[in-house]
Amino acid sequence: MTAIPDVKPLVVHIDATESALDLERKALAEIDCEIVSVAVSSEAEIVEAAKNATVILNDHSPVTGSMVDELVHCKLIVRYGHGYDTVDVDACTRAGIIVTNIAGSTSEEVSNHALSLMLASARELKRLDVATTSGRWADVYSRSILNRIYGETVGIVGFGWIGRAMARKCKALGMTVLINDPYVGDHLRIEYGVEFVSKDRLMELSDYVSLHVPHLETTHHFIDPRALAQMKSSAYLINTSRGPVVDEQALIDALLSGAIAGAGIDVFEQEPLSLDNPLLRMENVICTPHVAGSSELGWETIRRRAGEEAARVLRGERPKVVVNPEVLGRI
Repeated sequence: MTAIPDVKPLVVHIDATESALDLERKALAEIDCEIVSVAVSSEAEIVEAAKNATVILNDHSPVTGSMVDELVHCKLIVRYGHGYDTVDVDACTRAGIIVTNIAGSTSEEVSNHALSLMLASARELKRLDVATTSGRWADVYSRSILNRIYGETVGIVGFGWIGRAMARKCKALGMTVLINDPYVGDHLRIEYGVEFVSKDRLMELSDYVSLHVPHLETTHHFIDPRALAQMKSSAYLINTSRGPVVDEQALIDALLSGAIAGAGIDVFEQEPLSLDNPLLRMENVICTPHVAGSSELGWETIRRRAGEEAARVLRGERPKVVVNPEVLGRI
C-alpha cells in the first residue's frame, strides 16, 4: 500500500450521536489529519457527512452500495465490533475501499453472555424468578427438575474468536463440545478438545445450540424449520450472533409447538424488538437487547483499535484485519 497523499486526510466518525473520540484521537495523534464526529440519522446525512472522508469510523450506521458510489475519497471503513453486515462489502471492494472490523475485541463479553443465556435457560431462571417473586415458592420447589449442564452437549456454530472462547468455557463446565465450521483447520479440534461435525449431526446431538457466525448470504436463516425440527425437544437455542441467522417465525412456531425447550436471544431479525413480538411473552425464552458485546473495557478496546487501524492505513500500511483482502491488490 502507498501512503495517503499530501492533502490533509479527513477521518469521520458516524453514529446516531456525536462522540468526543478521545481514544481514537490518541491512536491517531502522530497522523496529521482532521478528525470529526457527526450525528447522522439517514443515508443522505451519512453521505453528506462522509463524502470527503478518507477514513470512516462506522459505529452502527448502514453503508449501502449507492452510498459507496458517493465516497470517492474514502480509503477505509472501520466497522466497530465484530459484525459488518451493515456495510456493502462487495460495493466497497469494487470501489477500492478497505473494510475492517475489530475482530476479537469483545470475544470474552459475547461468549460470557451466550454462556449466561445458556445457563439461565438450563436452570429455568426466568420461570423460577417469576414464580418465586409472585409467591409460588412451594409450587415450583416441588416440581422443578432442572438441567445439570455437566456432561451435556453444546453445539457451537462458528469457531472464530467468540466460538473458541465459548468452547473453552463450556469445556471447563464439563460439557461435550461439538463444532460446525467448514472454514477452520483440524488443528483447532486438537487444541480445544472439541469434535467437528456436520450441521445435521450438531442439530441432532446438542442439548444447546449456540450461534457464533456473521450474517452473510450463506448464513441467512441458517436456523430454519428443518434445522429446528432436527433439534431435541429438550434442547435450547442460543443466539448472540445476528438476528437474521435465525428464521424468527420458524423459531416462534417451534417454541409454541414444543419442538424445542426454549431459547436465549440477544439479537433479532428486526431491531429494536417490537413489543408485540411473541418471544417476549414466552416463559421459556430469555431476551436481551443486543448487548452481548457490551462492557466498559470492551468498548474502550474497540475505540482504541479503530483509531489504530485508521492510523495504519493513513501511514500506507495494511490494517491488521481486512474483511475484503482482494481489494489490497487494487490500491
